[in-house]
Amino acid sequence: MNLSDLSKHHAVLIVDSEREATSLKLWKELQALSPAHRFFNQTVLDIDTARKIISWANTPYNEEKIALISFHTGGIPAQNSMLKILEEPRGGVRFILITSNKDNLIPTVLSRVQLHQIDYIQKPKEDIEHVNAKLFLETNPTTRMKLPFVVELLSRVDEEDRKDKESVMKFILQITESLGNEKNIKPKYIEETLQMASYASDPSVSGKALLEYLALLLPQIK
Repeated sequence: MNLSDLSKHHAVLIVDSEREATSLKLWKELQALSPAHRFFNQTVLDIDTARKIISWANTPYNEEKIALISFHTGGIPAQNSMLKILEEPRGGVRFILITSNKDNLIPTVLSRVQLHQIDYIQKPKEDIEHVNAKLFLETNPTTRMKLPFVVELLSRVDEEDRKDKESVMKFILQITESLGNEKNIKPKYIEETLQMASYASDPSVSGKALLEYLALLLPQIK
């Protein structure tokens, strides 16, 4: 995808499973056009970043300037804070938003952007979770926590901008199911994994700590 493929609407949303690669490609084009353009790139779009975007957008500039905003998950406070600027930006200010998770966006944000492209067919969520759980078990225990989907999982937040414990619990349950499908797995590993899933809903328990424990505990499946 190139800048020429995008409409001139002041706020464009691209939904792309390969958002990071697409973002970098667009940013190279933007960099070559003007030093005024900015790239905001992070897994979770938080309130602090949203404030930086708003401040950048409200800073006067004589020519067009574009904010490229790439993220997987957007916090609710961050999205709410950007509603006005997305609807009525200063003259010459444009936004290109790229996300791999359109379902995380609140309706009021979606109503203010022009959906440009969805260039992939999303797999059923259950299938993705199964693949990720299997990959987790097949990975060396010392590097499991560095898997991209594990990093993304632990960065998720719920509607109240708190760590998404429910997603962690579901992932651990999927690991349990994957263990049950393997031959020669000792019952103690399945029992321990189920126990960790039960802890995931406890507000005082860290989801990261649970996954770190399982990462080192569970055997590597070949």
